[in-house]
Amino acid sequence: MKSLKNLLVPFIIMILLVISVIVYFAVEKFRNTEPSETSAGAFDVLYFNQSDIASLAVYNRNTGYSSLVNCSSDSDNNIIYSFLGDDAEPGVSYSQYKLYDYVGSLTSYYSSNLVSGNGNYADYGLDYPSYTLTINTVDGGVTKVYLGNKSPDGKYCYMFVEGSTDIYTVSSNKLIQAEKTAINFLDTMVLKIDYSDLKTVHFDRRSDGLSLDASVSVSGDGMPRYEIINPYNHPTSGYFDNMISKIVNLEITEFIDISGSELAKYGLDDPAFHFILTKKNGEKEEIYISRLYNDTYYGYVVGNDNYFKLNNYQIENVEMAETVLIDPYICYCYVKDVSSITGTYGDKSFKFVLDVEEGKNIMDDISYVTLDGRNAKISDHYGRSYCSILFESISCIKIGGVDTKAVVNTSAGPALTLSFNWKNYDSSEYAFYTRDDDSFYVFKDGEYMNFFVYSREIFNDGGSDTYSYGFWKAYELLNEAISGSINGVYDIPE
Repeated sequence: MKSLKNLLVPFIIMILLVISVIVYFAVEKFRNTEPSETSAGAFDVLYFNQSDIASLAVYNRNTGYSSLVNCSSDSDNNIIYSFLGDDAEPGVSYSQYKLYDYVGSLTSYYSSNLVSGNGNYADYGLDYPSYTLTINTVDGGVTKVYLGNKSPDGKYCYMFVEGSTDIYTVSSNKLIQAEKTAINFLDTMVLKIDYSDLKTVHFDRRSDGLSLDASVSVSGDGMPRYEIINPYNHPTSGYFDNMISKIVNLEITEFIDISGSELAKYGLDDPAFHFILTKKNGEKEEIYISRLYNDTYYGYVVGNDNYFKLNNYQIENVEMAETVLIDPYICYCYVKDVSSITGTYGDKSFKFVLDVEEGKNIMDDISYVTLDGRNAKISDHYGRSYCSILFESISCIKIGGVDTKAVVNTSAGPALTLSFNWKNYDSSEYAFYTRDDDSFYVFKDGEYMNFFVYSREIFNDGGSDTYSYGFWKAYELLNEAISGSINGVYDIPE
């Protein structure tokens, strides 16, 4: 019996130790469970419907700053928010959405952790709270909320409501919201200009000295049309149009505080990009943008003291090459607008006559197409037409580069010419003067276009790749196809 008792004692001690360990870890698990406003078991500490709020005042004890938002309703019962903080500026537009979010966040509190019911405020930084929030309701009620220290992990902060000794943890996002000042509520739509009010736009870039001025017109569908007017005359591309659209309707990520000594840090001591939007009434909007820093641009509008951030989706194409921002082709046109094209090269020439109705294909039965008086509607057995190859190679002569400082020697005459007769009875002539062994300067109607093209745009032989022909080689191919066709079909020899 004694031996049995001797065995039971250590067994009982072992059981007690096991229970102690289980209890210990259970307590620790409970203690280390971090509360979340959205976690299961969360409960309302305080909640107000925004339609019941007359005003929200926030006092920052650390800075002495006071924020105030008044809430009122219009005739349709929509809530109108008015920001009246210490740094509010008359006439400045503050975002209704941002104020709605601000008021909603600071008048609704959820928690899953009551850390104390004894009112021991000093342990949580609530004896001298960082923020005092006063919520006034439309029925005359007043509720005060106090926010104190952050939790050790920084994810939560401590709060209590005046009149209660209960202290809770809530998301530390409450501190971020309470810290906001006027700059955080500014409307992120910095500019919004009607295209019909615009006269010209200017864009320049520090990295390569690019400087472009464009006139603005509005088409019947209300879309803007831009035409480069300085340093040359030429249509813009869709990339330029999209870039200007983002500036004309400038929406930013947020406003930020940048001191004068910090301008270089954000690239604003010498901004990389510069825009001037000139309206028809003479008013101007001038915008400076920094280069890209970690997917973020920084900028400001002249006359506005606030600096802002932009992500790389809120501004587009500012780094693109000049030849991409402008229409990339020398003489892009549509077949429906052309009556004839005459080409010359040395002692050789051709005349390409077209009569293609709008909405019709160049190979349709109703279309009329000849080369030097011969039927030019020849295709290969796949249906690819050789007259299309010639027209495409002419209308899609790519600009090789821009050279505004070139002094072109025209005494020897052009190496090649292309003369267009248009269906509106107008005409245009493009002349190609030798630049070097691989390129030509381009003149339009006797005036230098400030562009050059590479020889491949004229003399490249694409072989079986019918989308890679220079226009003179495309003429030779069509001439060959007409001569070698059988029943309107010709295949390029292997």
